[in-house]
Amino acid sequence: MLPGIPCSSYNMQNQITTGAPQTGFRCDPSAAVRSAGKNTAPGTDIRAIGTLKSFDEAARQGYREDYSIQDAAESLWRKETQTIHLKDLEDPEKSKEFLENWRLQARWDLGIQGGPTKDEVISAYIQGLRQNGLSGEVDFSVLTRELASFKATTPEELEDGLDYVASRYVALLDKLERNFQGEELAARTAKLEEVYQAGKAEMINGYTQFLQDNLGLSDSNAQTVRDSLSAILAGKEEACRSTLKQVHEAVEQAGPDSLWLQNHDAYIASQLRAASTAGMAGESQPLYSVQDLAAAGQIAQSYQKEIAYASSLRNEAVLALDLSMADMKAETMISQGLVSENMAALLRESRAQGHENVLSALNQALARRENTRAPGEPKGTFAPVDRAVFQGIYRATMDAYRQNGGDAVKAIQAGVSAGQKLTAQAAAKAPKAARWGNSIKSYWQEFYKTPETRTPSRLDTQMNNLLILAGRTARPPCSAYQQYVTSWQDFLTSMGGGVDVRA
Repeated sequence: MLPGIPCSSYNMQNQITTGAPQTGFRCDPSAAVRSAGKNTAPGTDIRAIGTLKSFDEAARQGYREDYSIQDAAESLWRKETQTIHLKDLEDPEKSKEFLENWRLQARWDLGIQGGPTKDEVISAYIQGLRQNGLSGEVDFSVLTRELASFKATTPEELEDGLDYVASRYVALLDKLERNFQGEELAARTAKLEEVYQAGKAEMINGYTQFLQDNLGLSDSNAQTVRDSLSAILAGKEEACRSTLKQVHEAVEQAGPDSLWLQNHDAYIASQLRAASTAGMAGESQPLYSVQDLAAAGQIAQSYQKEIAYASSLRNEAVLALDLSMADMKAETMISQGLVSENMAALLRESRAQGHENVLSALNQALARRENTRAPGEPKGTFAPVDRAVFQGIYRATMDAYRQNGGDAVKAIQAGVSAGQKLTAQAAAKAPKAARWGNSIKSYWQEFYKTPETRTPSRLDTQMNNLLILAGRTARPPCSAYQQYVTSWQDFLTSMGGGVDVRA
């Protein structure tokens, strides 16, 4: 499940040309979509919010697969010219030089014409690198910041993140072993191990906690996830080690640039990621693959959003439909063989606890609101969770999904039919509950209606603003039903399928 083919030495050497931008050595690009610390409570992690990126990608050197010699030189130039210490501010010449370089970089970033071009500046800078080379030292504060940016790894970036962390470690260890020996090497290697192990643990624990909080994993299942992530990283480290010689042979063909490139650990790491096999090394295989864990993360994101919605008093009926949709997606991935049998068992085993996490969040929100009722709001306005409503709608939806051959859209229709009856019963039991009665009646009456025009609600405006910030197209007004249809369409499209959406 971890595709990848190592590039040939010939191809690697022929892709390096002195001083010119390169596309990297990746021969078999990953199909993973790239895309946000540790959860303090279920549903609080920012990973759940749309596609907005929250990780500190600026901290990552050569994170993308295309990292050219020009890029490597520019990263050094930026660090050298745009970092200033407080003591340097007292030096007028250093302050002036810093401001000039900062303005120069700002012009480039904004596309403002005038002054030396980026190519001119970086080409001149490369000439100095060719003459002087680079130090063999490691900036551990920079590495710490890089690794910290993976504490809240998203499912979309999981495999790329694991590749990055493993390749950086192997490249840095290789750099130290080539430049130092004896006590100097031992001290620096010990520091590298300290920083790397801490960063690796934060990444593994952060992703595991994300799954556990939102999917309701048991402690034993969470430990298995940690063990799998550790094994995957160990395999990727070994894959990078096996490619080191190949990468260095290619760098030696870079002519005058080879002098400094061999000590540019971020560049070496980028080439290791591009050239290494993506498969696991050794005989031991993790219980869960990267694909398994990324799929689990996608389901966890859905649950996480529902926990957040529940905390904002979304009612049991809508939560049941939403979680049904998430679980139908999980069942479809299972039936299509997109996750292993082990992961299928994990998702199904944890499902009841995941539901309970959502309902508990709603119950707590209702209790808080009941205890702070506004003047005129009668006792029972925010009655406790009615689990019969949730379970009845959820069962009706999932039963229809299984019986109709996996059509989630028709299953949602069955859930709505059940919901109309069950919420009427809930209103009879708790007539003062604000979320039942006319409120839910109106919701069901409007469920299938697609307004041609309407004044956008405040929520519509907020969601469209988020979509625009994420680089996506604002959504037109649509019915609640159409939102479920679109969600299912998008899911099937992501798997390479399609759906007949005729009502």
